[in-house]
Amino acid sequence: MSRPDRRWRPSDADRDRYAAAISQAFAEGRIDTADMESRTALVHEAKSIAELDALVEDMPPPAPAPTPEAPVSDRHETRRALLFATALTIGAIVVAAIVGAVLYNALGDDASSSSPRPVAEAPEPEEIPPPDEPAPLPVEDVELPPIDTEQVPMFTLEGLQELWAAAARTVPSDISLYADRASLRVRSDSARRGLDTVEYQGGLLLPREPYRDLSDGEPDDEVFFSWDDVAPEAVAAAIAGMPAALGVADVPIGHISIGHFPDGEVSINVYPEGDIGPTYVRWDATGQRVLGVY
Repeated sequence: MSRPDRRWRPSDADRDRYAAAISQAFAEGRIDTADMESRTALVHEAKSIAELDALVEDMPPPAPAPTPEAPVSDRHETRRALLFATALTIGAIVVAAIVGAVLYNALGDDASSSSPRPVAEAPEPEEIPPPDEPAPLPVEDVELPPIDTEQVPMFTLEGLQELWAAAARTVPSDISLYADRASLRVRSDSARRGLDTVEYQGGLLLPREPYRDLSDGEPDDEVFFSWDDVAPEAVAAAIAGMPAALGVADVPIGHISIGHFPDGEVSINVYPEGDIGPTYVRWDATGQRVLGVY
């Protein structure tokens, strides 16, 4: 099934509800012991609501209640009635044939001087429709447990570590961090030399889309850097150091940009939210040293 929050990270309450749904299916005999243990283990490893949905969507639905059959005596009575009606029809056909033959012989002398009369055709036996068959029961959809979504904030060490792990196989050129998502510019995975855009949300890295081609005047060492060049701990340190850098008690964060500065050095640029004076603070790649306040 498709829901707008399928990509979000499941909470412990979500995992408990999905595990309960799997246990119920095992108790009703719809899955065996091995299948139940495998699905339950995967519930605790799932990283998104979509993965939890996949663990229960293919389970067989509950068996429908058995349809009561007609008593044996009723079925016998119906069969006897059908046989009796068939016998009456056949008897009527035989009697009609005998009467027709007698009339034909009695009028045989008159047949030579007059036009022959057509013999009435015996009526065809009326077909007796078979008893109505019960309509097939509708297939029931598997009811999915309710969702209690939980997202890890991006401006926390845990949220940053999840992003770094999810995007570890890409080569970044620019990283933009927001409170609940991230937008990345990375090396294209096609034959062309260029950049792709990749969005990250709810713990999932979404499919990449082409952004632009790179010119010959843009060498790789001035465009790309490594995820190891800037650690999640460095970004968290830069966030924690913002009040001291600006001389205020608290600094709400609007967004963060990581990439090559015009001087070629990879830096962490932290933008405060709201109008508190400076536009942003530039930190070095370790998040320990302020390179400039702008």
